[in-house]
Amino acid sequence: MKCLAVLALLGITQAHFLTHTTQPGLIYNGVTEADWTFVRETTNHYSHGPVQDVTDSQLRCYELQPGSNGAKTKNVNAGDKVGFRVDGGIQHPGPLQFYMAKAPSGSTAETFNGDGAVWFKIYEEHPTVTSSGLTWASNGQQTVDVTIPRCLAPGYYLLRVEHIALHSAGSTGGAQFYQGCAQLYVSGSGTKTFSGVSIPGAYSASDPGILINLYWPIPTSYKNPGPAVVSVILFAILIFVVFILAFVIQSGGINLPPWTKTFQGATPEQQTEYSAALLSVILIISAIIIAAGIYITRSKAY
Repeated sequence: MKCLAVLALLGITQAHFLTHTTQPGLIYNGVTEADWTFVRETTNHYSHGPVQDVTDSQLRCYELQPGSNGAKTKNVNAGDKVGFRVDGGIQHPGPLQFYMAKAPSGSTAETFNGDGAVWFKIYEEHPTVTSSGLTWASNGQQTVDVTIPRCLAPGYYLLRVEHIALHSAGSTGGAQFYQGCAQLYVSGSGTKTFSGVSIPGAYSASDPGILINLYWPIPTSYKNPGPAVVSVILFAILIFVVFILAFVIQSGGINLPPWTKTFQGATPEQQTEYSAALLSVILIISAIIIAAGIYITRSKAY
């Protein structure tokens, strides 16, 4: 749905400027808002330079003026897509990730600084793996978006967008982080709140998704840094329930409908085979439904 750094020298080249990004414009209901209206202005708003130290406090929202950024709060509905205009476009390979953090009672999105283990991931982008290496569909995009989870409890939130550029990530400190935070009030009928991780604190410079050589040897897999996407937990519970139900049925704790057990001329062994076959069908259908649910509800980022 995956929410940074030392200012570059004033004498940066035009080429350097064009190959780095900010995410200044919030997009909602097809409208791209003016830069920094609902997004906290970032330290790199002129330089477009990255954060490369995962322990830097700028890794959180890359704020130019923490506590006095002047951005307003956008009202959005849970279940809707919220996006960002990417100034300069995404120019390097690497994953896109989105995080959210709920402001505590007594705080608003404008006063909340995002301290503590409050950040939960709502989307992470996975690469396409080929014999030529890893590619991410977000590369080259001018806008990115994510679906706000429908289950979220109403309240003030920060939405953090993050792109990790990995073109120079073969040595420690080479990965480049480009991020920013939008200020939202989320409305809806959801009730879920999530604990999370601290930013900085969620990443280590040696994480395999941060310290990685994209060119040699050519990687055959990729592990996104940070916590798992929160929706995965819900589907894991659903899968667990399905298999417990299947076990109870198979052990005789729940009687299957009579037509599944009595077939004209069938021996007891055949009846057992029929019941086992039906159970297999139930499990396959359940797995398909779960997979479809993951695909449909998982936040799209572009």
